[in-house]
Amino acid sequence: MGFFLFVSCAAIMAPPGGPKDETPPELVKVTPSDGTSYFEGGQVELLFSEYLDESSIERAITVLPLLSQNPEIAFKGNRLIIYFPDSLSLNQTYIISISRDLSDEHKVKLSKGLQVAFSTGPQIDQGLISGLVDYGEDASVNLWKIQNEKDSPTFYERTPDYVIDASSEGNYEFKFLSQGQYRIAAVDRLLAGTPIIPDRLVYGLSWFPIIELGFQESVRNVNMKIPKRLGGIRMINAESFQELWGRITFSEKVGNLVNEMKLRIIDEDSSSQVATFFEDPNDNTKIYFLLDSIVNGSASLELDETKRWNKTLIESGSIRVKMEPGIDTTDLIIIQPNLKYKLDIEAKNVKPLKIIFSNLVQLSKDKYSINLLKDSVNIPYSLEWDSPMVLSLLPHKNWEPQTNYELKLLSNDFSPTFGRPLKDSLTLINFKTSEYQGFGSLILNTNLEKEENIIAKLEKMEKPYYTFRSVVNLDGETVLDEIPEGNYSLTFFQDSDNNMQYSYGTIDPYEASEWFYNFQDTVKIRSNWDIEMQEIKLDLEF
Repeated sequence: MGFFLFVSCAAIMAPPGGPKDETPPELVKVTPSDGTSYFEGGQVELLFSEYLDESSIERAITVLPLLSQNPEIAFKGNRLIIYFPDSLSLNQTYIISISRDLSDEHKVKLSKGLQVAFSTGPQIDQGLISGLVDYGEDASVNLWKIQNEKDSPTFYERTPDYVIDASSEGNYEFKFLSQGQYRIAAVDRLLAGTPIIPDRLVYGLSWFPIIELGFQESVRNVNMKIPKRLGGIRMINAESFQELWGRITFSEKVGNLVNEMKLRIIDEDSSSQVATFFEDPNDNTKIYFLLDSIVNGSASLELDETKRWNKTLIESGSIRVKMEPGIDTTDLIIIQPNLKYKLDIEAKNVKPLKIIFSNLVQLSKDKYSINLLKDSVNIPYSLEWDSPMVLSLLPHKNWEPQTNYELKLLSNDFSPTFGRPLKDSLTLINFKTSEYQGFGSLILNTNLEKEENIIAKLEKMEKPYYTFRSVVNLDGETVLDEIPEGNYSLTFFQDSDNNMQYSYGTIDPYEASEWFYNFQDTVKIRSNWDIEMQEIKLDLEF
């Protein structure tokens, strides 16, 4: 956004003492007055109710549209004097935007952002664009007034004409705009006021490709979502434990994508090694690899791009890792279950007990000596290895709620590939089951009257996180069943590309985002309840 030149005069301090100041500063007077026409530049004085914190001024004051040279600002206690150049554009409304970052000397910020306007012509423009930015961090909104046909496809390469911070709730409002065509983008606040480099920063677009703003017109609900990350999941680093296996770390949780990865391991002789890949049971951002044969020296991990519905899920990458021989002297440990472990269970679905080991276990046996007991009575079960570190135990009959169980394992049956075996010849573990997980249903009724391919998306707001999606039918209805009880957020979006995922839009080549609507209230799902929500009004502006 650039920097203003601050001219700080002799320090003016408020008298010390008294109760703690928690009253936000207020703008008391503007000279010349807000709304002045035929403004010729020169100085504008802003008088506030309290002494200001000088360090907050630079971030808080912006002149819009952005000038080629930032005006100087003089700070004098509770006054700010802004010096405009005398070479202002004709018939242009200029805005002094004061964000909530402005604070008094006690660090109390403005209660809301402010704007004052001056026009070099006979009247103040009254055009308005407002909306919501959906983003987990502080966001700003960049606005460009399109100059001509040549400017339209490459507008993002230049500094935006208008910049404003979204509120803590995500709301923003551009006021005093002249009629014309505009394009808009939401960005992280740290990148506000700069040209957009498409492949290097996250941004969100509106479902309006062009905002046509008429004379004194207001365009509202220009809403945008900013994605959490840029591009797909990235391979960050890798480490080896012995010459046969290692672990790879990714930028985000990988989950079931491990089965879709196109990952190759190449040795120093350029030969491709046969390898098994499986998830780290303790960290879903990591996966293990296990080679069929020993690799001496270094190996190159080559990851190809993975796409779904023409969108990148996993980015390509390459990492070199040294496969060093070594001796593992650690004991094999059972990480889960333990004495404090509680197995979450369901009434209609038998969930397996995941026995997680600290190291690789040889999978050479057909039978394993494990006893599962309740009140000293053996419980019949089935076993299946999920990976060389995770063994799933599934009882033939469902678990009983709020019940203590005992697990007995013979150490000789679980030989580690590396390291030493379980310390005790017989391992005893006690664990407990939870109450049966409660489930409810959600019936949604909307004002949708025609086929618009609208998706309802329900996301749990606390751990464990769940996401449910359902298509809204032609009668405006949809039903989501078997939802774990808890608090959820509800979003609707138009699935224009039929991939059941929200599309944020692209700026080069320009493609507008999909329409969305965030339901304002928290949806509370209760066990064994069917919750019906009547006539949800969707603002179908797309």
